[in-house]
Amino acid sequence: MEIHESVSISQSPEKIWDFWLQVTTDVQWREGMTKAEFTSQPPFGLGSTGTHYHKDLGALPWTIIRWENGRHMEWIFGECKMKDCVGSYHVEAENGGSRVSLHAKLVGPLFMRTMMALMKGKMTRGVKGDLQKLKEVIEK
Repeated sequence: MEIHESVSISQSPEKIWDFWLQVTTDVQWREGMTKAEFTSQPPFGLGSTGTHYHKDLGALPWTIIRWENGRHMEWIFGECKMKDCVGSYHVEAENGGSRVSLHAKLVGPLFMRTMMALMKGKMTRGVKGDLQKLKEVIEK
């Protein structure tokens, strides 16, 4: 199952990218995140690692698998409840501001995929809500 949502934000791609690279700021706009951190040392890019902590899912370790500095980062989750799921952030200039996109590819055993399919609407609304919160925080 895949989810892809985007929003326009009236800030520069550079400002949004810098905000994302702090990683710790994810707790300000991603529902359920209680902590987020890089576990590797800078400079950050392809192969960098980190962990997000979710109130319901626990520790979610990840590794960056695609990197276009200032524009796109994609990661895969390691040994956790989201194992092998892939997520990405993308930003590009749009009308004096930015178009920000979040993409998630959710995988897992048949039971998990079935549950995700049943919950796709709720999960999509959650991603949309996260993007709206990101917009509020960044435009403040």
